Amino acid sequence: MTRMICSLIAAGAAALSVASPVQAQPFYGPEAHGRVEYRMERAGAREWRELQRARRRFYARWNGNPWARTRFERWYAYRCEELRHRGW
Repeated sequence: MTRMICSLIAAGAAALSVASPVQAQPFYGPEAHGRVEYRMERAGAREWRELQRARRRFYARWNGNPWARTRFERWYAYRCEELRHRGW
């Protein structure tokens, strides 16, 4: 009985992992859809590039101070999370 239940749970988990996640896309109306979305995508990509540059700059001048590294990594993680979960 437990084997059958475990098999059903494993099959359900496998089915859920294969299913693609739903992604919400911003809607601004039919006339501005392509232009606004493209601009927003470019702005987001620019912010990610700036964040990567900040990380490279930090590690280029980092002198081994663990406190400074921890503070930077905390800021970096917060900023990454902020960019991932932007409310637009």
